[in-house]
Amino acid sequence: MFRFRLYWTFTKKAFLRSAVYRFDVWSRLGSNLIFLLMWGSIWTALYAGREEAGGVSFESMLTYIVVSQFLSGVNGAGTPLWEIQEKVRTGDISLELMRPFDVPLRYLFADFGSVAFYILTALLPLYTVMFIFMDLTLPSAWETWILFIVSAFIGFLIRYCIEMAFGLLSFFLVETGGIVDVFYFAMSLLSGSVIPLWFFPGWLEKMALYLPFQGIYYIPNAIFIGKISGTEILLSLGVQLFWAAASYLLLRFVWNHASQKIVVQGG
Repeated sequence: MFRFRLYWTFTKKAFLRSAVYRFDVWSRLGSNLIFLLMWGSIWTALYAGREEAGGVSFESMLTYIVVSQFLSGVNGAGTPLWEIQEKVRTGDISLELMRPFDVPLRYLFADFGSVAFYILTALLPLYTVMFIFMDLTLPSAWETWILFIVSAFIGFLIRYCIEMAFGLLSFFLVETGGIVDVFYFAMSLLSGSVIPLWFFPGWLEKMALYLPFQGIYYIPNAIFIGKISGTEILLSLGVQLFWAAASYLLLRFVWNHASQKIVVQGG
């Protein structure tokens, strides 16, 4: 119970901190809207008046883009990769190690607070209006909404674990700029955030399906628009849970080695 109260404090402080820096919230929302308009325009032009492409209607594809940008806003509201790297480079991470909490969990619970504020004050009002006034495809069954929320949450955990693990590579590498660029490009492409996996060439789709990135955007989106249904949803959630566990183990492995490295440097 003490550990839960400790981490819950980080969630509340992050929520209140986000309330103070409101300009940062609105600037992120503005960026999210720009990308939404850009990709919406691109897919409108690609469909060019056709009713469907790849077995997916234009309304479903537009819904996919809207939901994807909503999830991008949620994932982008967490601790940025550069902040972790900066703490490692400046040595501030050593202060975190001296405190009575687990650093990866501390950042995760802090992210919960930042994300909650961003959803409640910016994303939820805006996207609710969009779903009311735009001709989008909405799930008809309440079970689908619940499965989507569960899938999106698991996807958030996958993204967090992988991104944190990459951030901790700063312990071992002098400069991680190139690796980070490759990481973000791979996550953007192979997660299906802007191009659904069913539009990929066969070989690239197979590769994406064997990687964890699909669990961040593609699976929640596919559940929402009804691209996958029935037992396929349970199978997809199982895949997500597998990658969430694997990503967590990767994070713990990197963190354990990184924390030992900083002890050696300080000794």
